[in-house]
Amino acid sequence: MADAPKVFISYSHDNDEHKSWVLKLATDLRQHMGVDVILDQWDLRVGGDLSLFMEQGLGDASLVLCICSEQYVRKANAGVSGAGYEKMIMVQSMLRDTNTDYIIPVIRNNTSDQKTPTFLGTKNYIDFSDDSLYLDNLSKLVSRLFNEDLSKKPPLGKSPFSDEYATEIDLKNSLERVMFHAPELAGFASFDYTNNNGQFTIGTGEYEFVTNWGSCGADSIRAYRDNVKEIGYKPGFDHFPKIDEIVFFDFTSRSRVVYVGEVVIWMNQYGHFAATKVTNICKSARGVTAHLSFEYKIYT
Repeated sequence: MADAPKVFISYSHDNDEHKSWVLKLATDLRQHMGVDVILDQWDLRVGGDLSLFMEQGLGDASLVLCICSEQYVRKANAGVSGAGYEKMIMVQSMLRDTNTDYIIPVIRNNTSDQKTPTFLGTKNYIDFSDDSLYLDNLSKLVSRLFNEDLSKKPPLGKSPFSDEYATEIDLKNSLERVMFHAPELAGFASFDYTNNNGQFTIGTGEYEFVTNWGSCGADSIRAYRDNVKEIGYKPGFDHFPKIDEIVFFDFTSRSRVVYVGEVVIWMNQYGHFAATKVTNICKSARGVTAHLSFEYKIYT
């Protein structure tokens, strides 16, 4: 298990509602995600030295979350209040270490055009403005805090012009594999399942799944677990399951006959899950190329 990252939360006390939201985020990170959060609502005692708390907290933390509300951006840019003081400390650290990766902007209560303070103007941020997307954004944030977002990056492949791929046929095969890969975490795929050994790859890195398919009936296809750890099937299941519904799928067989509209669950060697829903099947016939179409979702 990865070591718990130590995270300092920098924010402005806009109002009670905003303070409560920051407290919820900090609690979710600490209690449910194993992130060691430093927050003034917990760690700054009555009578404590605010400046010393900010200096020590920022010095001890390996990462900083800047909750960029409109007031936080204004105060940081003006160099006033706690936000301005924390900005000064972070800028000094950036100038000294030339390392800005430890600061992660989080957008909340900010409808202005300027989403982040000027000193963070070029950094990517996570926008928590929409409460209905809270869990999705929390997942992205936790992946970043534990450096798990890097696991989605695929390993470096070999050049098609290396000795191993020295022939024209090998180069052609290498290029054709690109046609059987969708790296997004969710989407739609359609391909000729009689080519590429029936394989179609979804996702990438730690979240990669090599799905394997073979011919069956007019309105069915056979799914194989040959390139994943397990496949799960539940007859008649026709929608992407919630993560806690996956336990109801049967993972005991090497292959399954899947009908149009049904869902297959795939588990890769890292223990991650993906779901595919078959939307169309066309068998090879005179003048018609065989193809399989499916929607998919990878659970992160």
